[in-house]
Amino acid sequence: MIDNPFCYGKTVDDPFFYGRKNELEEIKLSMRNATNLIMYSPRRIGKSSLVIKALKDLEAEGHPTVYIDFFKVSSREKFIELYAREVVRPLKSWEKGLQWIQGLVRGIQPTMGLDQSGLPELRLSIDPVQTARAFEDIISIPAKSKQEKCWVVVFDEFQEIEKLNGESFEKELRAAFQHHKEVSYLFLGSQRHLLLNMVSRKDRAFYNFGKLFQLQKPSEEDAVTFLAERFNAGGYSVSGELIREILDSTRGIPYYVQYLGAEIWECARLASKTPGEIHRQALARLLINQSDYFQGIRSQLTAFQVKLLSSVAWHCYGSYETSFLQKYRLYPTSSVQKAFKRMTDLDILEKQHNQFRIADPFFELWLKQQS
Repeated sequence: MIDNPFCYGKTVDDPFFYGRKNELEEIKLSMRNATNLIMYSPRRIGKSSLVIKALKDLEAEGHPTVYIDFFKVSSREKFIELYAREVVRPLKSWEKGLQWIQGLVRGIQPTMGLDQSGLPELRLSIDPVQTARAFEDIISIPAKSKQEKCWVVVFDEFQEIEKLNGESFEKELRAAFQHHKEVSYLFLGSQRHLLLNMVSRKDRAFYNFGKLFQLQKPSEEDAVTFLAERFNAGGYSVSGELIREILDSTRGIPYYVQYLGAEIWECARLASKTPGEIHRQALARLLINQSDYFQGIRSQLTAFQVKLLSSVAWHCYGSYETSFLQKYRLYPTSSVQKAFKRMTDLDILEKQHNQFRIADPFFELWLKQQS
């Protein structure tokens, strides 16, 4: 039996990873040279998959690495525990790892448990009185450990740090990191305005801390090749026209490319038809399956915000241009400004070059169906 040749909803590697050869090499070069990077792009472009792939290559070269997803960080104690797991992970002996980490970090009692998959997992009991010292010790491990090659530390969705005692946490990290000479830090963020505020404003702790890196979508050529190869791996030869339609429907965004590709392949198998014959049916099924989720997003919005959002969907973008506002009878301007800001903050819209576009191409298609 042939498995679905597409994968989405999690980080991916070969054969589901495609394109980004130049970006991959640029990231690895910066990391090898202990350069700090601030990488940003909308969600579902593939930042995490790209960086995790880079980390695997760097680990194979002998670089110690740390990867922290800030969506999983609910407190300083959780941050300390996640960081400790990462620095212990490469050690072959868990017993030696526990002794090693306890000798480096004050106020902790490490033990071994099992995660949800039944695999060994480091757990920490932290003395509340010693939390500040444990935090200081854990983030200093890369700078104090003697290694032949520099450490690489990645903080994914770093803008989420604002929810953890805000700028105080930032300042503590920056105060330590600025003295770490043989460590490369990479900060990832999908909320562009939040992350750029953190690194471009002089009153923020991470002002000018590293090189800005805006990640773009994979090239159309790479996406075309990927789709043709994956459908072929799934037992189908597809036309260039179908590939073009998939890229148009998804705007070439990797997550949505794989999502729609998976739906088309599955529907084609179930109906004993070709992917080309089933494309529209697969897209319609996808939108039906996502309907409750999309309705949940819309329910968060006021009537005016929904009107503005529908206008953006039909117009393909929104702006403060008089022609756009008059065409869809959007006024007063102050209400438009507030609506654009709120929906951008919620990641429903993304702003580029003074234009707003719905971040999720399937949500855009669904809104057109509903209005």
